[in-house]
Amino acid sequence: MPITIIASSTARLMLQLILVTLFAFMLLAVSPIEPLNYYIGDQMMSISNEQRLLLAQNLGLDQSISERFIIWGQHLLQGDLGFSIKFQQPVSNIIIERFPSSLLLMAASWTLSLFFGYVLGLIAALTENSIWDRLITRFAWVLASTPSFWLGLILIYVFAVKLSVLPVCCSAPLGMDPSNVPWLTRLEHLILPCIALAATSLAPIVLHTKEKVLDVLASEHVNYARIHGKSTCGIIRHHILRNSLTPALVLQFASFAELFGGSILAETVFNYPGLGNTLVIAGLSGDTALLMGITLISSVFIFTGNSIANLLHYSLLPGQDITQ
Repeated sequence: MPITIIASSTARLMLQLILVTLFAFMLLAVSPIEPLNYYIGDQMMSISNEQRLLLAQNLGLDQSISERFIIWGQHLLQGDLGFSIKFQQPVSNIIIERFPSSLLLMAASWTLSLFFGYVLGLIAALTENSIWDRLITRFAWVLASTPSFWLGLILIYVFAVKLSVLPVCCSAPLGMDPSNVPWLTRLEHLILPCIALAATSLAPIVLHTKEKVLDVLASEHVNYARIHGKSTCGIIRHHILRNSLTPALVLQFASFAELFGGSILAETVFNYPGLGNTLVIAGLSGDTALLMGITLISSVFIFTGNSIANLLHYSLLPGQDITQ
């Protein structure tokens, strides 16, 4: 990759991180949540004003939002993401502990939605105007308009409550350390949140793949292949897959923002111990350091997905618009 492209990508990432952190601190400035009150909790009435002031000074909550931002930025440049008020441990430790669970959930749902979305879109295009086409297309539109948290609740009610075939929450049985649980048990706990998250990105892949396959089927080189007696399987293998699978991959990588946003809802509904669920806890408790640390990680994650999508687009799909 040329040096100029690397430099440009690095500059865009740095600018994005600065803007994201500034915007996050601005939101914290107008937030009605008072971190100190949340930290004190039930002891609010028994603590004196002097103790409250001393506690605020120890936690750095007696400073203005601009001063806290400058101090946080100085620590960040030294590789320190800060200390979590809620969990009473360094933010870096929390991210290292919980990010693998989120990454596993997002990777599984990303792969699931890509595979089934592409297959369903391919079937819909090859059977255009048939009952299968209408069923798949309507199914995709229904999924596109279905809130992921509502779908998660339905999955819990059907498979965990009524049928009792899958666990209702978490990444391991209650009271057990996930690191000491067999992989098969962890996978059982992953199924429902994975389905709920995969459903959020399935519909765009189905509809986009259908349109791209129809474009390929109507192209001159496919008509030429048909005239010369090429079979449908040969057309699919040599023309359709090559020209429609890459756009689906580009679209999937470009949807990392939706993937991470969907993981927040899925982890919250299923009480899954990942970064998404932790982000909600940090926001509700006013835990600035933890909130900013997860915001940074999510920004890098989304930027990585967009960069891969751009690389695939400009190297494998020159001159094509994936939004069509």
